[in-house]
Amino acid sequence: MNTQKINSEQISTYYQEKYSKFKPSEYEWTVGTASPELVKMVEEEVIPKGSQVLDIGCGVGTESVFMALRGCNVIGLEISKDAIEKAKQLANFYGVDVDWKVADVLNMPLKDNSIDVITDRGCFHCMRPEQREVFANEINRVLKPGGLFTMRCFSSQTSGAPQSIEVNEFIKHNFGVSSSEIWETFNHHFICEKMELITSKKDHVNSTYGWSCLWYKK
Repeated sequence: MNTQKINSEQISTYYQEKYSKFKPSEYEWTVGTASPELVKMVEEEVIPKGSQVLDIGCGVGTESVFMALRGCNVIGLEISKDAIEKAKQLANFYGVDVDWKVADVLNMPLKDNSIDVITDRGCFHCMRPEQREVFANEINRVLKPGGLFTMRCFSSQTSGAPQSIEVNEFIKHNFGVSSSEIWETFNHHFICEKMELITSKKDHVNSTYGWSCLWYKK
């Protein structure tokens, strides 16, 4: 197997081409709804109604629209203009307002200390090791003191295993991150409330695992 990881430019090109050439139903990461973890946070008011929420790497806007429908003031940020155009269509269909922005998460066009909650579903694991500190600094910059950063990303390990197990080699090799990598990236600026290993498959057979994390800005 080729041990060379794909770089940040290749990742950007991959997503840009996917969003410009394929239908949303053909994106392997699209599930058509908000994740159960986010739904629970909204229902339990971990993300309260009226919060100023930033959805980074928002894609076609599924979760941004969900949060707007639940009474949050949402900014959806995505590097692909084609994805944002599709997100606008979804918001128009449901009749909600979302502030859509085409921008790089490593250089966000937002004021310091302006956001109550930042949600990340699948953005951090696309960051290469050399980008992670910049990513964390930007999250810290725009969040208000005490603000919430909730992140869901691919894991490099599987449930109950002392070491990484081969599940989906492409995902694990290129996108999966360990708990220690997450901790080392965010613990300087944030207090960890939760870091949970999750999977969508109940039988744990040939499953790809992810992390569901809650961090609060110090």
